[in-house]
Amino acid sequence: MPELISKVQHKTYEKGEFSDEKQRSLDDTISLIKDFLWDTERTLTDIQLTGPSVTIKDEDLNYLKIGLFFNGKFCLYYLDNESHLYEYHAPTIEDVCSIVTDFFNEGLDLQKFEKKTFSLGSRKHFENGYFEYTLNKTWNSLYILFAFAILIPIMIVTVVIALASMYWLMPLYLILDLLYIQGIYFMVMVSLRSRNLSLNITSGQDYFQFGNEDDRQQYDKKDISEINISGQTSRSLKTFNLMDVVFKDGTTITIPGVIIEPFLFASKFPGYKITYINGYIKGLKALWKFIKNK
Repeated sequence: MPELISKVQHKTYEKGEFSDEKQRSLDDTISLIKDFLWDTERTLTDIQLTGPSVTIKDEDLNYLKIGLFFNGKFCLYYLDNESHLYEYHAPTIEDVCSIVTDFFNEGLDLQKFEKKTFSLGSRKHFENGYFEYTLNKTWNSLYILFAFAILIPIMIVTVVIALASMYWLMPLYLILDLLYIQGIYFMVMVSLRSRNLSLNITSGQDYFQFGNEDDRQQYDKKDISEINISGQTSRSLKTFNLMDVVFKDGTTITIPGVIIEPFLFASKFPGYKITYINGYIKGLKALWKFIKNK
């Protein structure tokens, strides 16, 4: 009897997040399934591919995932190595263990399962996700170039207006010039400050790491006293968003939006209060503080 890799997912975990992953025998895997706190995890849990579950992978890269279903039942998802997804609703934990035994013995009967017509992207619910967040230098450079592409025509129009003595339009275009120059300045400076920063974080784990790629520090979410997100989160580039994480000892770390989008960052802290600080002036102050902080 082979040992297969199995891993656990709890209800606070996000897609691709797993823990307690290792090779287990059939008996150990059955014990893992039976010892899992299914009833506790059912509370306020959506029935979907990512959720409280035990996932098993065989040597041919086929997956069997045991999750929750309605009315005290269990949902078993089978994903083959060609990304075809199948689903079966097991009434009892004994039925689940019987199917797991068949999976270990390479005798899984797919006649019991319903083949899902649409399974695009399902593999991400079974495989380990990537939770390292850094500056995407390619996209960031394109954003800056696009900002320059808008600024140059505006400046040309400003010069034309000045040469044509259309002075009543000058204030408007000068303001536009200054706003775009200011925006590009912040984009460049925030990028320079963020180019070596790295964040490793998931929603289900208490600890996360942040700092320079070669010298990250570990932090405990339980030590956090408040989380503040500045910038117009719904109307501006994430470049202009900053996340301040304040700890109970008074220390603060600032995570720029170019590293991780603010709403995605907020989702990493289920149950924590997130304060959104809007306002143009407040956003400018936060950006100045970030780029000047060495």
